[in-house]
Amino acid sequence: MLALASEKTIKRLLVVDDEEGPRQSLNMIFGDDYEVSIASSGEEALEFARDTSFHVVVTDIRMRGISGIDVLREVKKIDPHTEVVVLTAYETLETARQAISLGASEYLKKPFDLDHIQTVVEECFQSYFLKSNHETVIREDVNAAKNNFLEIVSHELNTPMHGILGFLELLDGTDLDQEQAEYVDTIRACGLKYFEHVQDILTYAKMTMTESEISLNAFNPATLVLKLIAESEVPEAVEVLPDIPEDLLELVSGAEQEIRIVVRKLLLNAFKFTTKGHVAVSVRYAPLPGDQACLTFVVEDTGEGIKPELLEHGRIFDAFTQGDSSSRRSHEGLGLGLSLCKSIADRLGGSIRVQSVLGEGSVFTFDCIVHTNFA
Repeated sequence: MLALASEKTIKRLLVVDDEEGPRQSLNMIFGDDYEVSIASSGEEALEFARDTSFHVVVTDIRMRGISGIDVLREVKKIDPHTEVVVLTAYETLETARQAISLGASEYLKKPFDLDHIQTVVEECFQSYFLKSNHETVIREDVNAAKNNFLEIVSHELNTPMHGILGFLELLDGTDLDQEQAEYVDTIRACGLKYFEHVQDILTYAKMTMTESEISLNAFNPATLVLKLIAESEVPEAVEVLPDIPEDLLELVSGAEQEIRIVVRKLLLNAFKFTTKGHVAVSVRYAPLPGDQACLTFVVEDTGEGIKPELLEHGRIFDAFTQGDSSSRRSHEGLGLGLSLCKSIADRLGGSIRVQSVLGEGSVFTFDCIVHTNFA
């Protein structure tokens, strides 16, 4: 079980806004539980950040002088672990995408909901604690799961891979000639691909062979999608078209980790099989009885499409199934990605379906149930 920060840990929060009202409100909300520093400008915020290590920074986007985007960029250079929440009264999708791509943990619209921002900041603090204590967290997790075969295998395979990738980063920072730098890039790419395959196999095994627990976290569906887009390698001739409605719920509770795996796999497939045109990603919600809602993620591409025989009876979701299974196929992969998505969707009580025309593209739709009440 992952360790969380104790109640005795000093929580350091930096609030940045050139308007007095939001500064006072945030200081009042967090003053009892956090050591709050207040900055009335981006310049003052960076002076604070250079002198003190903050767990969480809450910053306005539009300010006189240094903007919140610049504060985000510089704070991440000072301490990459610092969680940054951006606030804006003039929110646009492009601004949100820019903030997420620079490492923002969350973006919230003004005026902000007091309960909502408290939940977001606490989630960010716990995330900082887990990331900054990564080795300790892994060690405790392995000890807690030492009698579970899959957990032990996962640890034994992941640990050397983390070492390989870590030392590659160190090597990349040394004085290399062009040929040596290309070798490092090739080793890194192969290592990451291997690491991804191992993770797919282990996750698929956990989902199909064990009664592993489903995660339950509060998260922002829009932020989840934008982060996954920012992390993706997009082909040069492909345009990404995110579609996030203004009335989308800003905070839901559900299986964030599992939902992230499914949406990421669908995006990876779309970019993998699309060389030109676009990949469109949309998220919608529909209220359900009680405190539940149905989140629907749709990933549409203009790629190769899927053979009709693989669509028949849902064969495309079978394990180790590929559109081209020959040794000369142009696309690498184990054929586990969509099967993993199907297993997760089933575990969540949701569904995943596909429509496709060979040569024209595919549309994958993933539904899952989340909760809207955090009481």
